[in-house]
Amino acid sequence: MSKFARAILVLGAMSLFVPFAAPIAAHDVTTEALPPNRDESVFVFGGPMSSGYFGDALTFWSSGYETNAFAGLGYQRFFYEYESFALGLEAGLGLRMGAGETLSAEAWAGLVGRLTEVELGPVNITPSITGGFSVVTGTIGVETTRTAASGDSATVLYYLAPEIAVSHDDHPQWEAFGRIQHRSGGFGTIAHIDGSNAVTAGLRYKF
Repeated sequence: MSKFARAILVLGAMSLFVPFAAPIAAHDVTTEALPPNRDESVFVFGGPMSSGYFGDALTFWSSGYETNAFAGLGYQRFFYEYESFALGLEAGLGLRMGAGETLSAEAWAGLVGRLTEVELGPVNITPSITGGFSVVTGTIGVETTRTAASGDSATVLYYLAPEIAVSHDDHPQWEAFGRIQHRSGGFGTIAHIDGSNAVTAGLRYKF
């Protein structure tokens, strides 16, 4: 038998095997491609703006509040994991509003670090923190007062958002969370101002 004929027979045998092998290969690829930790998410959140500073907002039960409020939505995508730590990107858009106040829009983006969730039976607690930059169209509430006193601009400031999220084993794709929406000058590196702090609660969908 010539080399050409043998090659034809080999190709024919392979073509018979492919229909059976393809579903197996496709199954393996699909299984491996599934995101085990649901590393993308969208979320909505909102809450009142604090009349105090960042430390006051952390003790939200004793913080004073303005009549202004924050409402926003965001997106997260994690791209790196090492043991109990995960690192990702976050971006979001929000509105700062209140009676008699000028409406102010906010956009932010930065890195988000997340620790492995703490399991309490079927309940999972996940701490995280986001840091980056925040841009607003105008100041509002106590931020306006502080900007006028410092003489610095609050248009672009640092963004910081510590967060605690809670989920349940029955619905792991959903998280309820509380976070502080904080923007400031970073101890004078951008501006000498603790811009604004909102005490918020929200809901996240992971996919």
